Amino acid sequence: MHFHHLTLQKLARYLSRRYAGIPVQACFSQNRNELVLGWEEGWLRIGCHSPLTYVVPVDSYTRARKNVVDLFPDLLGERLQGSRVVRHERELILEFSGDQQLILKLHGISANVLHRQAGQIVGLFNQQREADWTYVEQGGETGTLPPPPYPAAEDRKGIGQVIRHRSQTYDKQFARRTSEWMQRAQLSLPEALERVLAEAEDDTYYLVHEGNRLRFLLFPPAPETPYTSVAGLAPALDLFLRSHFQFEYYRQRYKALTEARAKPLEKYRKVYASYQSNLQQLEAERDLEEIGHILMAHLHAIPAGSKQVRLADFYREGEEVDIKLDPRLTPQDNAARYYRKHKDRRAKASYLREQIADLEDKLLEAETAWEAVEALTPPEELDLGPQGLDAEAIQALRTIDKVTSKQSGKAPPPFRHFRQGGFDIYVGRHARNSDELSFKFAAKDDLWLHAKDVPGSHVIIRRAGGREIPPPVVEYAAQLAAYFSKRRQDSLVPVQYTARKYIRKRKGDPPGLVAVDREDVILVEPLRQV
Repeated sequence: MHFHHLTLQKLARYLSRRYAGIPVQACFSQNRNELVLGWEEGWLRIGCHSPLTYVVPVDSYTRARKNVVDLFPDLLGERLQGSRVVRHERELILEFSGDQQLILKLHGISANVLHRQAGQIVGLFNQQREADWTYVEQGGETGTLPPPPYPAAEDRKGIGQVIRHRSQTYDKQFARRTSEWMQRAQLSLPEALERVLAEAEDDTYYLVHEGNRLRFLLFPPAPETPYTSVAGLAPALDLFLRSHFQFEYYRQRYKALTEARAKPLEKYRKVYASYQSNLQQLEAERDLEEIGHILMAHLHAIPAGSKQVRLADFYREGEEVDIKLDPRLTPQDNAARYYRKHKDRRAKASYLREQIADLEDKLLEAETAWEAVEALTPPEELDLGPQGLDAEAIQALRTIDKVTSKQSGKAPPPFRHFRQGGFDIYVGRHARNSDELSFKFAAKDDLWLHAKDVPGSHVIIRRAGGREIPPPVVEYAAQLAAYFSKRRQDSLVPVQYTARKYIRKRKGDPPGLVAVDREDVILVEPLRQV
């Protein structure tokens, strides 16, 4: 109701009293869809926003040093002669000397400010509202209440239909307040409506926070509804506007923070659960090294070309175990195959344990961040007081928002990073990044790996303190090199490795391409996920 025609009538009287005879000193826009008029003793903010359209007089306003557009220059120096409201419309007209007018059309998404001079529209604030060039002032009709019988006091819908015969501007709030007067004072509908209109003329205003919106009322809200009352139209409109922008800021940032903190938490929880499940499955499966030992102990009893064999299981007394074989391999080679599988499974389990440990730290950090957001007051529960919305709640949100902005502003790590067997492993993100990894980051004795004869990322194992790198770590790094190459989908990939000092860039080599002076090659299965 901040731009209800009754509010605008009171605003017109206020502006006429305060600024009549005072020349306009400024007319500009520095915020989208907001026009500002300036006098020596005050300012008028005119917002053509959607969904909030407003006209708010304020005592002070700071003009920006840049990104300011001066508008309607012919108004400068002209004096306000008066202001009026088009009958039963959301249109406020400011009359100036020099036969000039500003027409404030406050029709939601169609809101605009028109400059009229000598009866002709000569300028528009929003140039896209082309229909406003042919604006014709036309007030709404004033009707009368129909004759009785009238709806019961509890029938707000019926009351609303009746009072709109008098004016289409009497909305649900008028129907609600009329119903309350009918019930409380045992008044007839016409008598109750007159009480409501008398309340609307009072100079006390009521601000209410309902869910995801703020309301500006000309009379008290429904019983049991928390509200803030303000004496004086200008202070009430100013508080309403400030509270609205506070709420919109809070609501948008609260939503953004909630999403920003929830997504990584959900991601880490899913990955953590997946890794835990995979590790539990690996640990529950039969130890393949035992199968290899059983085969080696029964080589004489396994017929050549067998696809499956049943042998005594000396790890489980009195039991036998069925073992699948590759008929193309000898019994001894089948045993070696199970030993390799055991080694791969052990490496995978080790990798999963390291990843789980790393994820536990990330998960704890994400849960702590989420708890901070959960502690914030939801937008719909913000308290509204004489100074606006809950200042402590807004400050708490700003603090978390600032921390989140700093974290999101951090540059991503230059290289992919992994840990295996106590060694740090780094992987280039692209060709130029791989060159930086190999020639600017890596030390000469670090181990360098790359999928052989195909495009892929450079991989570096840090040789901290001159330690020897154990074969399982080299194999894992080689699997990473295979994964981050064009042969990721192959079953086996040859990977070259050497000390970093044995690779070099030749003149004219494109990013990522190097010459290798000395190398070893390992054949590995690419990792299936990282």
